[in-house]
Amino acid sequence: MRLLSWLRPGIGVKRWILLLALGALSIAAGGVVSFPTLVDLSPLLATLSVDAMLAGGALLAGGTLLTFIAALGLARATLIPYRDAGEGASLIELLEQRRRQRQGLRVVVLGGGTGLATVLRGLKQQTTSLTAIVSMADDGGSSGVLRDSLGIPPVGDLRNCLIALADAESTAGALLQHRLPAEGGATRGHPIGNLLIAGAIAEEGGSLERGIDRVHRILHVRGRVVPATEVGLQLRGHTREGAVVDGQARLARTRGIARVELLPASPTATQAALQALARAELIILGPGSLYTSLIPHLLVPGIRQALSERTAPLLWIANVDEQEGETEGMDLRAHLTALEMHGGAGLVDGILATSVSTKNRPTATGTPIAPHLTPRAQGERAGDPPIYTRDVVSRLRPHLHDSNLLARAVMNVAPSLRRRSHR
Repeated sequence: MRLLSWLRPGIGVKRWILLLALGALSIAAGGVVSFPTLVDLSPLLATLSVDAMLAGGALLAGGTLLTFIAALGLARATLIPYRDAGEGASLIELLEQRRRQRQGLRVVVLGGGTGLATVLRGLKQQTTSLTAIVSMADDGGSSGVLRDSLGIPPVGDLRNCLIALADAESTAGALLQHRLPAEGGATRGHPIGNLLIAGAIAEEGGSLERGIDRVHRILHVRGRVVPATEVGLQLRGHTREGAVVDGQARLARTRGIARVELLPASPTATQAALQALARAELIILGPGSLYTSLIPHLLVPGIRQALSERTAPLLWIANVDEQEGETEGMDLRAHLTALEMHGGAGLVDGILATSVSTKNRPTATGTPIAPHLTPRAQGERAGDPPIYTRDVVSRLRPHLHDSNLLARAVMNVAPSLRRRSHR
């Protein structure tokens, strides 16, 4: 049945298969005429006043030409997907890339926001076995409005990850990131992608996972995007001054956060997320907002347990700069301590940090996070994960990572990562 699927309309190979068959038939006929060992056609040819050797040669030559043309047509038709996805790369480069992707590690990335889409955009060039687990705590912008009005989990981060992993990212991004006019109608100001996901969820009877799977098929996504939980979550933060701040959007602007919690307190992790973590060969946390994108994963009991039972090493990608409000004034040690306080103790097997270089960051305006850990306070648990420092900064936006540099750094570091013993 799989062979018959090549004959489906629209694939563009039937004409070349037919031409290939005609070429093979012509070559066979030429062989019979030129070398009459099985069938003697000389009486028929004599009646037609046709020279046997001349007719046989013509059939052989014509069949060879038809076969050659058909082979070229088939090759071009079957390689079009490679050329369309390459955006100017040579065919040899594309074939080498696809070979490398098929042999790539099974990588799982946990996060949310811009950082998750950034690392996925680069890693999809390195492996096809790629899963993004997206936090479901976003409550700002279009996601928050749809969440309140339709009762669905937030879809904005899911949209960004699906676009990042789409085969034709530039085309998908231009369409799905387009926002409808801010005035008039219930859809005002929403990105097309958010409405598409909301529609897919509705078509699947309210199932977030099945809705996302439907969008996967539409966009021809490389890898998989899965929600951490089936339900939307609410973040509640507590500051060092004792204030309580509700909501991801408000927490992102809050300084001096001491701890965060989830509402509901013990959400159920999706089976897709747990299965991906169990099969992973490399797990990546970040980059992304510390309290509003990364820590929410550690607060889901199922995900935290899966991380503690994993066999794959976990690499934490530290942010380039402090985040205004949320992590303002926090160095690398403070970031790691926050992860450990929220269930991440002993989980990080390596830290990928950005090298601080004013030479390569001439337009930087944020406060860089220095790539070293200050000594722990006396009496605290000893034993820090190793730090791998690489130049992964975007030249155009120095406060963010560069997708390709980051992906290459991850692949460079991965062979030296080992699952550390739990302390």
